[in-house]
Amino acid sequence: MDIAKAVTFITGDERYKEKLATGVVLILLSSLLAPVMIGFLGFLMLAGYSIRLLQNVRDGKPQPLPEWNQWSEDFVRGLKLLVVALIWSLPIFVVVVPMGIGAAIVDNGRGAAEVFGGLILLGGAAVTMIYGLLLTLLMPGFTIAFARDEEIRSGLQVTEIWQWTRKNLAQVVLATIMYVAASFALSIVGMIAGVLLCVVGLLVTIPLSTLVMMLFQHHLYGQLARETVQPATSATPATVVY
Repeated sequence: MDIAKAVTFITGDERYKEKLATGVVLILLSSLLAPVMIGFLGFLMLAGYSIRLLQNVRDGKPQPLPEWNQWSEDFVRGLKLLVVALIWSLPIFVVVVPMGIGAAIVDNGRGAAEVFGGLILLGGAAVTMIYGLLLTLLMPGFTIAFARDEEIRSGLQVTEIWQWTRKNLAQVVLATIMYVAASFALSIVGMIAGVLLCVVGLLVTIPLSTLVMMLFQHHLYGQLARETVQPATSATPATVVY
């Protein structure tokens, strides 16, 4: 896996300034419109755009940064990917219910009842943390599987995605650690740069750091898709290698 390439590929595109500017404006407008529930449309477009980047890297295109020329298609891609992610996250939502019951018992109970409620809360928190870590490791697999044919069912092939993740665990862990580290570093740099630019600069630096983090993440996923046997889908044999 070429970590440096996932950082430098952006400036290798002759139109990278225009493409980054478009992405920054999209994220900024989406963030400002988030309170009225319109902003999520832009974030779905960004997710779909990132899937196209993954596909371009997977297919070995020399300049993988896509043009912003498929707005409606990117929205559909992002919406489908959101459905996939929500279904994978369902166990966490299920655990929230008993945790709520446990919190109510702790608030209103006494003695043994309060202890019982506390145990429910503790158990729920442990399950949520463990599954959250597992979901983080499975994310590259179900994202790559979805990107193969952009079908929701492809991102939900549990057995195949689990087997792919186990087989490529070292690379998956490396990609995850690099993404988390880059996210932390870019967030700090974006905050500092924004403050140095008289605070108003945060309107540019924070969306820019968010965009670069997503591009970095999906470039790594594209490398994983190119270098490994991808998770099988119902329509494509597992032996296909890009």
